[in-house]
Amino acid sequence: MKPLLILLSAMLLSPVLQAEPAKTKKGPELLPAFSSASSLKENFSCYGGPFASYDSWLAMLSKKPKFNAEQFAEIFPRAKFEQRQQQIDCRIFVYESDGHLVEGIMLNPDKNASADNKLPVVIYNRGGNAESGKWHFGAIQMALMPMAEQGYVVIASQYRGAAGFPSGIKAQPLLDQFGGDDVNDIKNLLPIIDGMANADNQRLAMKGASRGGMMSYLAARDMPQLKALIVEAGVADLASQILKRPDMEKNVYSRYMPDYATEKSRLLKARSVLHWLDKLPTQLPILLVHGDKDWRVDVSQSQVLAKALAEKGHPHKLVVYPGADHGMQPNRAEADAETAAWLKQYL
Repeated sequence: MKPLLILLSAMLLSPVLQAEPAKTKKGPELLPAFSSASSLKENFSCYGGPFASYDSWLAMLSKKPKFNAEQFAEIFPRAKFEQRQQQIDCRIFVYESDGHLVEGIMLNPDKNASADNKLPVVIYNRGGNAESGKWHFGAIQMALMPMAEQGYVVIASQYRGAAGFPSGIKAQPLLDQFGGDDVNDIKNLLPIIDGMANADNQRLAMKGASRGGMMSYLAARDMPQLKALIVEAGVADLASQILKRPDMEKNVYSRYMPDYATEKSRLLKARSVLHWLDKLPTQLPILLVHGDKDWRVDVSQSQVLAKALAEKGHPHKLVVYPGADHGMQPNRAEADAETAAWLKQYL
């Protein structure tokens, strides 16, 4: 299943989604603001261009030499796509964060949103680094839509420097600090949530996967309003992660963390929740989900964190799937069910 997901990710990340050259001044049709926040600059439907219909999406992908229509239909059934398109308001938006323009995604399961029908909110923090792992249309369908179908407003940041949609934002990968100032891109989603008519900012949860787990811990320190946190395959101690994957230091840490050569120890600790558990909201319930065959982030990262949380009496639950990889395959459905149950319990 893992090779299939990697192949699909490559297919779904179409050049069509890249920012249009500024000289053309063309782009998607802009929609009225979905939030009163002044930081929200523009927004448009995620169902645009080749994604206007299932057939147009399929036609675009069919031009690719290695495209497998049968596998595509299995993972993205036509009926599910069309049902979501009818029921869920899906927007790509641009917002300001620390003077940077950043892409975001918002899914609202109530197209007739009003203050009389406030829904709980989930912030979803993606994995990857810089342009790697950025949000694209296929990822929205796979990771965000299922949560919106459960009745949650879902909102996510692309993080500064990354560009995956025709928003006009230029990719600047080195703006990514892998857990530095870019954490503000998550916290700066809060005014947008506050300005949404049917978003209940008193019922707010957060989920992070892989790098998104690290980002979630960092953001949670300044978000006492959080009611629940879910982390899948997250890193709790970056220094020990280097021992398992030394390539991360060369390819990610040293490249994106400012002053890494001279401030290595300080920077790694600053991004490692294991060193500052007391800074998390004391009653924030944390669900940890991991596969014990995860070669990207070793399962010991969640196990060590769970032990530390237990010692402090911090509410949490650890779920380890034997044989599961970084993407929770072949236990994706079970992991999603754990997330759904956690959100239902605390929101």
